[in-house]
Amino acid sequence: MICLLLSSVGGNGPLGHSASEAAEADGRHREFAPGIRIDWPNRLVELDARVVLHEGALELLACSPNTREHESIVAVQARPRDIYHAMGLVGLEPGSPIRYDRGADRVHPPTGQRLQLHVRYKVNGIERTVPAEEWLFESKRRRSPESVKWVFAGSKSYGDGRFGADVEGTVVCVVDFQTALIAIGASHTADNRFLWLQANTARIPPIGTPCTLVVAGFPERVINLEIDATGTLRHGQRVLSAKEVVGLARRTNAEISPAMVALHPTPGVAAETTDSVIHSLVRAGLDRRLIQVPVAAQADPTPVHQPKRSPDG
Repeated sequence: MICLLLSSVGGNGPLGHSASEAAEADGRHREFAPGIRIDWPNRLVELDARVVLHEGALELLACSPNTREHESIVAVQARPRDIYHAMGLVGLEPGSPIRYDRGADRVHPPTGQRLQLHVRYKVNGIERTVPAEEWLFESKRRRSPESVKWVFAGSKSYGDGRFGADVEGTVVCVVDFQTALIAIGASHTADNRFLWLQANTARIPPIGTPCTLVVAGFPERVINLEIDATGTLRHGQRVLSAKEVVGLARRTNAEISPAMVALHPTPGVAAETTDSVIHSLVRAGLDRRLIQVPVAAQADPTPVHQPKRSPDG
């Protein structure tokens, strides 16, 4: 799997040393730039981050320090241009940020390799990893987004060569920014009166909490499994154990990403049963980030608006 991780430490920065030292000690991680480490065998990038906002309307999920902390949940220590290069080194492909065609009066949504984002953090010494969407809350629907199509937009550059995300701190955006490094593959207005997301206060740890934002290349393969009322897993007509599912999902060589495992509870299956199955798969060795319980997609009612432009156009 191709991933970008935002972790809770690094160098002489404000987040300390312990996690960085632990990452180096496992033999896979190497420092790439200040606040960035790469896990070469697994094509992962780790960035130092911390929680900077606990409630309020959002324009970003992640920003650079001293830029947009008033509208972003986490601040990332690493320079966006360095993040861009590290993501490229592990194989992620950038596209383009949102574009407004004045002649056609049309907005072109952000493009780029599709990504997954998760957040890893500790609560009372216990490590948790949750989808980044769990920290977001839709203002109109009054719930966490069912799914978010994150893409590696890559930011635009200014006419003088400056990297837009470096200037504006737009690391992971949830509304229309032409300088977004990572964006949502749809248009969402940046007008403060109509911001579609806010911080999910009940799910976000306290301000200052070190955290890891995990950005992963979206798996190309999906294994669909049915769960019955007893918690039995079926792939078509075949009954699978948790270990067999792990074997089915894992990569077969360095160039093939492990598959996403999509769990489909049959009607009437209790949520506790699904949770138990997930725990069994994790105990058997399946990465929690590769497990999802799909929800029927719904149309996005958010109107299309012109994106925020950088000062030079």
